[in-house]
Amino acid sequence: HLITVVDAAAFNAELHTEDDLQNRGWQATEDDARTVSQLLVDQVEFANVIIINKVDLVTSERLGELRALLRVLNPSAELIEATRGAVSPQLLFGAGRFDLARAGEHPAWLAEARHGEHKPETLEFGISSFTFRAARPLHPL
Repeated sequence: HLITVVDAAAFNAELHTEDDLQNRGWQATEDDARTVSQLLVDQVEFANVIIINKVDLVTSERLGELRALLRVLNPSAELIEATRGAVSPQLLFGAGRFDLARAGEHPAWLAEARHGEHKPETLEFGISSFTFRAARPLHPL
C-alpha cells in the first residue's frame, strides 16, 4: 500500500498556497524547489489509499467537494474517512490492494525507471519516524 493522509480542514488552502517547501523548512534537500501544492498532488496521485482525516471539522458539502477533487487527482484510490485519525487496521492491512502492474503505469514510476535512479522517499520528502515506548500511557499536562 501507499497510504496518504489528507487533512480535510486544511487541504484546500494548502493546495492553493504558493509556498515553497523551503519556506516552511520541509524541503528534502537544499535544492528542492517544489511547492507545498506540488508535494500534496504527488502524494495524492500515487496513493492507493487516501485517508481523509478531520472530517468532523468540515461540512458535508465541503467534504463532498474534497472527495470529488481527490477523485479527479486519483480516480482509483480507496477513500477512507476518519476523525482524529481513527481507522480500523482491517481497512488498511492485508487487503492486497497494491498492484505492481498498475503502479508501473504511473508517469512518475516510469520517469524514475527511465532515469535509472531511485531516490528513497526518506530523502525525497524528508520523511522520518520514531517509536515512543513507555510503561505508562502518555498523559498531556
